Amino acid sequence: MMRMKGRGAAFVLACTMLTGVQAQLVVNNTFTVTDLVQNVLLGGGVTVSNVTFNGLPGNQVYIQAGTFDATNAQVGMQQGILLCSGDVNIAVGPNNNSGSTLPLGGLNTAGDVDLDAVSSSGTNDAAVLEFDFIPAGDSLSFNYVFASEEYLEYVNAGYNDVFGFFLSGPGINGPFTNNATNIALIPNTSTPVSIDNVNTGSFPQYYVDNGDGFTPPYDTDQQYIQFDGRTAVLTAFSLVQCGQSYHLKIAIADAGDAILDSGVFLEAGSFSSPNAVSIDIETESSDGTMTEGCTNATFTISRPGSADNIDITITVGGTATNGTDYAPALPTTINLPSGQTSVSFPVNPVEDNLAEGPESIVLTAMYVNACGDTSISVDSVLIVDHVPIVLQTEDLVLDCTQDSVLVTALASGGYGALSYMWSTGSTQPTTWVPGLITADHTITVTDECNKAVSDVVSVESGCEIIIPNVFSPNGDGKNDYFVIEGITGTRNTVKIFNRWGRIVYEATNYRNQWDGDNLSDGTYFYEVLVEGDPKTYTGHVTILKNGR
Repeated sequence: MMRMKGRGAAFVLACTMLTGVQAQLVVNNTFTVTDLVQNVLLGGGVTVSNVTFNGLPGNQVYIQAGTFDATNAQVGMQQGILLCSGDVNIAVGPNNNSGSTLPLGGLNTAGDVDLDAVSSSGTNDAAVLEFDFIPAGDSLSFNYVFASEEYLEYVNAGYNDVFGFFLSGPGINGPFTNNATNIALIPNTSTPVSIDNVNTGSFPQYYVDNGDGFTPPYDTDQQYIQFDGRTAVLTAFSLVQCGQSYHLKIAIADAGDAILDSGVFLEAGSFSSPNAVSIDIETESSDGTMTEGCTNATFTISRPGSADNIDITITVGGTATNGTDYAPALPTTINLPSGQTSVSFPVNPVEDNLAEGPESIVLTAMYVNACGDTSISVDSVLIVDHVPIVLQTEDLVLDCTQDSVLVTALASGGYGALSYMWSTGSTQPTTWVPGLITADHTITVTDECNKAVSDVVSVESGCEIIIPNVFSPNGDGKNDYFVIEGITGTRNTVKIFNRWGRIVYEATNYRNQWDGDNLSDGTYFYEVLVEGDPKTYTGHVTILKNGR
């Protein structure tokens, strides 16, 4: 059966995919599959044997298996091996055809019984890479990307091209051949990765679109691969037993028919079983240090697997004293029970107010697994002194001519950004204050450790309060008002009393406007309060309407 995909034919010659392309995927299928596994795929902590491809010896070259170099393409990984349901050259971009198959009409070879079960439909053109391996650690992992020409037109249309990583061995009990389990799963689920399961409508966070291959110029499709869509980089993972022999079958096939090929990219060096513990020190500061009495850190000890109950030996070094320069004291042994992959604990540097310079914590974690292999991890962090905030201000003495004046605070030191708060409400390093009022203005500077210093800026207005003892409100334009020198511009209260103590005049913020209010001549008493001036001015004043 031939299917058409939009305006493009269902299969094309490989040479048409290379025309006019400057950046693209590079593939090479001149290596034996044993070379691909041993020299490309394999990482640390694993030994491999008995490599086969579709049941045939691994010392041969097959068109469905090769290397890839994605330096000038976008696969999500730089290099590795590629398995396809057709010739691996089908993957070379750009995406200039809506549905490609190589060779023409498909291989028309057998499928795979386990892939039949995963896909829920018959499979064809299977590429099946198998090998035995012995892990050195208690976990197995590798990274992969699944891509296909079936995207997106044939999602849920019966052409659910599929692949699987079928793991069998000690402690594994699954539904597939040799009691294998499929570890090619959507993260945090038991759902296999396939065309129908990962797309724009199902787990779209793991799907990356590469266009439909219809519209030129094709080099605007920035993936530079032929496949219409692919997954994000995913990780296959399983717990294993160190030193035991396991079997892995990596398989991919067309489903429903033999055309519109799919491929699975396996990252170079990612197939590994690390016997490792790791240390991660996460500080609250962006520069990776801790500050006494301020920024702390979290120490995390991790392992890749979680099958066994293990003890990790901790050695604490460095110039900082454990339990004195920081708290709590770091332990000498950490237990990770079965099922737990990490443990974290806080470290808080103690502020001792000593200028000691940077002090270091050097942490070493060591673990010996059941096979006798030793893993050591080392990390370090510095504790630095908190630099005190230095605050500089200047008192001002004025000449009673400035309505307002700018006062300034200069601050340095502290941790992180400094914040300012004046008693005026201003949050800037400077603030305007009245110049005709003698007053004190408080400035507080706080750093990101919530440590603060305060200072007081004194402003002396230069306005001396001089109160007359007589005035003559007779309308002659001379000495007609009760004029208090230095009172203008201040916040104040003025009260005038007669000789029996009764208030005959009162004003707030007096501005030399009182003319006696037709009071009879005689002696009166005053009380003057000026804001910011601690003194209370009292005395007597005489009204003489016939005087000058």
